[in-house]
Amino acid sequence: MKLARNILLIDDEAAWLRTLAITLNRLVPEAEIDTCVDSRQVSSRLQVGDYALVLVDLTMPFHSGEELLAMIRSDFPNTRVIIVTGVNEVDTAVRCIKNGAYDYFIKTDNVDELARTVRRALEVVGLERNYLYIKEKFLSRTLDNPQAFNNMLTCEPQLLDQFRYLEAVSCSPEPLLIYGASGTGKSEFAKSCHALYSPNEPFVSINLAGISCESFEQKMCGQLYHHNNGELEAVAGLLHQVGSGVLYLNEIGTLPLDAQIKLLALLESKQYYPLGSDTAYPVKCKFVVSTQDDLLKLHQAGKFRSDLLYRLRAHKIKLPPLAERQLDIAMLINHFIALAATEMNLPAPIQPTDLAPKLASYDFPGNLHELKGMVFDAVSRSDGIALNTSAFMETINEHKSLTAVPQDRIIFPKQLPTIAQMNQALLDEAMSRTANNQTAAAQILGISQSALSRRLKGVATLEPSVDFTVPHTD
Repeated sequence: MKLARNILLIDDEAAWLRTLAITLNRLVPEAEIDTCVDSRQVSSRLQVGDYALVLVDLTMPFHSGEELLAMIRSDFPNTRVIIVTGVNEVDTAVRCIKNGAYDYFIKTDNVDELARTVRRALEVVGLERNYLYIKEKFLSRTLDNPQAFNNMLTCEPQLLDQFRYLEAVSCSPEPLLIYGASGTGKSEFAKSCHALYSPNEPFVSINLAGISCESFEQKMCGQLYHHNNGELEAVAGLLHQVGSGVLYLNEIGTLPLDAQIKLLALLESKQYYPLGSDTAYPVKCKFVVSTQDDLLKLHQAGKFRSDLLYRLRAHKIKLPPLAERQLDIAMLINHFIALAATEMNLPAPIQPTDLAPKLASYDFPGNLHELKGMVFDAVSRSDGIALNTSAFMETINEHKSLTAVPQDRIIFPKQLPTIAQMNQALLDEAMSRTANNQTAAAQILGISQSALSRRLKGVATLEPSVDFTVPHTD
């Protein structure tokens, strides 16, 4: 389901109707404009076409604008109405607004403000319909297009909820922001959004890490070169290549501030100018952006514009790290085993049943990329029967050694041991560390070898100057 961006213009003055349609096509290029000169046809037109917005004249033969307003608000509540008339009457305008008109405009030659109102009304209708659709989808707990998510494996409830949310908002022309650490599947979500929004249109992606403002504008808008011999050479930008498809901007948090201004202008004006050209072209694509950074913190640090941030956050998805997808670990391992066996032309080994539980406490800092690398390494070491788990254990131990914090104090259990138990634990540890060498163990404990020998034989008396028990005081 795509949110309607269709507009129906109703007026008995054919010349004005034609002029208004041409103007709105130019100023609001993302909309589809239809016209109607006979007010008697309005009801049937609305039943056939899904119109987000109707612009209607106030004074017409057969049915007045106020009559049509009442009919539309009653029979088509998801369609907004703007009154556009040559009658400048305050009472009439107030009455129309009270009866549900989105706005009221007087016919003039200056239609820029009307165009801005039309665009705002389309956004309002989109948000209203999107809310109803999301509500319906979450109540049904089903997916209308599960095939769009075939590139992702999961049975985690929190991720399945994100599937339903993405299916609901993918039809919206507003940007989609995807948060998630590296390897959590942001690009796969962007591809699923494309499969839902415009599967027959292009999917174009660009990584913004390290890009300059000049390079960003050129890549997005393209460039027209004027040669000395009078010939023109055009280099198409991404906005031209993607058309009505999905444009995926990866690592939006790294975009320079001056380039952020350019992107904001594209989102708000819905048009772009190729470098070296005075001709404006419409922006028809859906923007999907992703980041592993906290954009709000970047804004607080002065590295990300607030106006762009709130423009991009119309719809947002936060992907969980792999460590929070415990139900998926075994399934993902089997998937990567099959993938590795195919790519390396090896027999697919069997995953040990105890492997996934052993990985439950590992936090997978590299997420899916790390797990895939582990499995590929394990398959290459396997004998074709059972999966070699040494690759997993080596990675976990390496991570532990890097992240381990040296302890310089004793960690006591919740139930404190007795003095006798502590004495015995010290003796056992000292003997273990010295391979039962009493002389070396006594040096570690700071007592004489004879005192240690008596302790080991069960003699309770130690040299007073080296007693390591806690003294009792009255």
